[in-house]
Amino acid sequence: MPGNLSSNSIQSTENMAPTVPPAAAAPSSSPFPLEDLAWQCTKNAVLVSQYLSSENLPQPSHAADGPSTVLPASAPQNVRQARQSLMDAALQLFQLAAGPSEFVPNLAPGVQYISCVAWLIRYDIFHLVPMSGAISYTDLATTASRANSGVTIPEERLKSIIRMAMTSALFLEPEPNRICHSATSSLLARDADVHSWASYLSTRSAPTALAMTAAHGRFSPSSVAKNETAYNVAFNTELPFFEHLKQNPEGMQEFAGYMRNVTTSDGLDIKHLVNGYPWETLSGSGGLVVDVGGSTGNAAIALSRAYPDLRFVVQDLPENADAGRKAAEKTLPRDILERVTFQGHDFTQPQTVEGADVYLLRMILHDWPDHVAVAILKNLVPVLEGKDGEKRGRGKILIMDTVLPAPGQVPSAAERIVRVRDLTMMQVFNSHERDLEQWRQLLEKADERLRLARVIEPFGSAMALLEVELDTSSGDDDDDGFQQEEEDDEENWDISG
Repeated sequence: MPGNLSSNSIQSTENMAPTVPPAAAAPSSSPFPLEDLAWQCTKNAVLVSQYLSSENLPQPSHAADGPSTVLPASAPQNVRQARQSLMDAALQLFQLAAGPSEFVPNLAPGVQYISCVAWLIRYDIFHLVPMSGAISYTDLATTASRANSGVTIPEERLKSIIRMAMTSALFLEPEPNRICHSATSSLLARDADVHSWASYLSTRSAPTALAMTAAHGRFSPSSVAKNETAYNVAFNTELPFFEHLKQNPEGMQEFAGYMRNVTTSDGLDIKHLVNGYPWETLSGSGGLVVDVGGSTGNAAIALSRAYPDLRFVVQDLPENADAGRKAAEKTLPRDILERVTFQGHDFTQPQTVEGADVYLLRMILHDWPDHVAVAILKNLVPVLEGKDGEKRGRGKILIMDTVLPAPGQVPSAAERIVRVRDLTMMQVFNSHERDLEQWRQLLEKADERLRLARVIEPFGSAMALLEVELDTSSGDDDDDGFQQEEEDDEENWDISG
């Protein structure tokens, strides 16, 4: 039975300790840090459990029919914060209880988990274990051997690998020598995109990460060339990531599945763009939005549905723009088609659409090292300036991208996921995610008149919205007027993606 917290606490953040995440504070000076963290775990676990019970939602479980997602997207903000604080306190509790002497030994399981996932995917074990019921290791080894063109899968090796994976709640052994799905392994068997994500992580991301030191030794730790990365060393290629990936259709399909899963996660949900910025202020003038690097138009289409007075130009490389146009003509109603147009454009070249209210760069700049990101921004400055006689400074650049937190600013369970994305950008593209000061510096390098007007951090979003204006007034450049906005007074960071 869930613990007894007042039902009012589920809907309100008043008098709720978890709203200040443990990691956001200085290291505890308490004489009993283990007890304090355990109490944080208990309080937050009770809040999450009681919310699930009140909504008739399933409790978390490792059983095969356990829920894939603990909380629905509609869960109240304080309940979602409680879950974040629970995970963070649990992580800190484990680290403190283990102590420094067990740091290195506890690195080893992570290495082996990656190895096991790669092997289990290679021999299709996730799909060979029945979705209901259990199977013996003997029968599974026989089935796997038959399914893999007669390659012998020794039972003892199969057992060793699966039993290692079980220590991370991947598969279960309900009775001796018989295996069945857990909630996690069942998800990988059912969801092709999650399966692709796991495959990409274990067969491409992991080797790339391990090659980082070798790449910096072969090239230079300061290299920003797209073909002098850890990925180039790991896969022995001189081609940049996407060019190399295009040569492998299976790899492209796997990457596409991985990206579908990441980009549809709650932290990267398009709703944060649609609801997080005051688009309605542009509607009165029949505002125009240019989605720079907008691929096949997902963002523009979502915005056009929510704001029927706005017009959109989706720009991408000609083949992507053409694909977006054809898909839109087949699937969209006339009222949307009349307001969304597609245009072939290379954002490393000067912007061709003048007079727009917003030039949107969503998940674009983090793919590029600073000198290319600066060039992309420079190409937008002339259209912000306008022509002689026109009103200047009306148009804005809206960047939707990661803003790295300062160390310890957010719960470590969330911060480590953000840091993963930062290192991934470095290892694959010789780029990086940026903190707020680095964003300011990037804008200044592009043009000293570019000013960060405000930063909006939608609750639950893994990205922030950075509104950038061209300051055409005279006088010294300063930070007057800068605003940093959140949907709640407390810090909150999504852990997905």
